[in-house]
Amino acid sequence: YRTALMKFLKENDVQTTFHYIPLHSSAYYNDKHDGRVLPNCDRYGDCLVRLPLFYELTDFEVIKIVKLIIDFAKNNK
Repeated sequence: YRTALMKFLKENDVQTTFHYIPLHSSAYYNDKHDGRVLPNCDRYGDCLVRLPLFYELTDFEVIKIVKLIIDFAKNNK
């Protein structure tokens, strides 16, 4: 779902990325983790999308992004 949303937004000139790695999976913390399965953490890590967020982002661009996400959600239930 995330990949499809990101592709759809890119096709509509909205740049997105994902970069969240759950702490227990990170290179820094991996050897410190006690091995518990953290399904919610993994699930959210697999679906987060970083939307555009910068000072010059206009209200018009915000509205465009929101409408695109709503359209995507309606067409990809």
